Amino acid sequence: MIFAILACGDGAGPTARSRSFLMGFTDFPSGRTQAAVDDAYRILRDDADLVVYHFDDGVPWQEAAAGAPYDPVLQARIDYQVAHRPTGHSLLLDLTPIDFFRSGLALHLGASAREPLTPPWDTLEFGDSLVIRAYTAHCERMIQTYHPDYFAYGIEVNMLAHFAPAKWPGFLALAESVYTTLRRNHPTLPVFTTIQLESLYGDLTNNGPAVLAALRWSDILAVSSYSYSLPVAPGDLPSSYFTGLAAIAGGKPFAISETGWPAEPVTSPYPIVIPASPADQDAYVRRLLGDLDTMHGVFINWFVSRDYDSLWVSDLQNSPDAALVRVWRDDGLYAGDGTPRPALQTWRGYLARPGP
Repeated sequence: MIFAILACGDGAGPTARSRSFLMGFTDFPSGRTQAAVDDAYRILRDDADLVVYHFDDGVPWQEAAAGAPYDPVLQARIDYQVAHRPTGHSLLLDLTPIDFFRSGLALHLGASAREPLTPPWDTLEFGDSLVIRAYTAHCERMIQTYHPDYFAYGIEVNMLAHFAPAKWPGFLALAESVYTTLRRNHPTLPVFTTIQLESLYGDLTNNGPAVLAALRWSDILAVSSYSYSLPVAPGDLPSSYFTGLAAIAGGKPFAISETGWPAEPVTSPYPIVIPASPADQDAYVRRLLGDLDTMHGVFINWFVSRDYDSLWVSDLQNSPDAALVRVWRDDGLYAGDGTPRPALQTWRGYLARPGP
């Protein structure tokens, strides 16, 4: 159905000698060592001009509502990121009030990620005044701390409309309030939520209206896309898979808030095997960057810079979320041992062009 809908359109366009879009990664490390953290920042410094700090692991609800200090562990994480932002790089800061599985209110972020909610937060909904006040305060504190160039206040928000449609109206009330306040207080800062593209294409009838509603409170149409999970090969993506989104953008700029493609097959404990190779990854990078050229995109975030083989062995393979997090393990433009992949050369070719 996705391909039938997108069969028309032409993603081809002239290759520019400059680029309109910033190119970046998150600081997600490949292992649980300081060397892995240092390497993630080395890649950001050498192979990007955009840094992405991505908070998809909760909200310090109580502390934000009370104007109290954040847990020392969380504050140390924030301080480290601020201190290690590479000089001259732009910054995309991603926060979200939605939980990791996109079905309800985000859990608490404190000494650890996704801590259980305590009363009254465990009974509150998105539209409750206390939730809106606390989340707005959290956004303001993070903006004042990080001074981002782009700010996402919701991640893959349309998935909430799919998994928990009864909660969607409350989220829209929060979105209107948060967006209006942040735009008033930071008139030059692009403020937006991100959209999960495969979820949109998988249910256009129901999810399409939700996306259009969310776009009312967004300055940018920013999408996450992991189309290999369909699964599909890069060459089988319809020509308008990305460029066709101009039809719903309403003239707003386009960006890739997060994406990736594996260079090795995705296997167990993911429930299906997804074939992949370095050539497939390179083909997707060429396609995606070419489409961003055509669309005069704003930025792209390739989420995983280096395969997290080490972190998988030490931690993630035994986590309750192992089946899910396995899907991104081999998305790095660097292999787990640090070897550059062919797609990195394609990436660097675009990065070498004069940027925005």
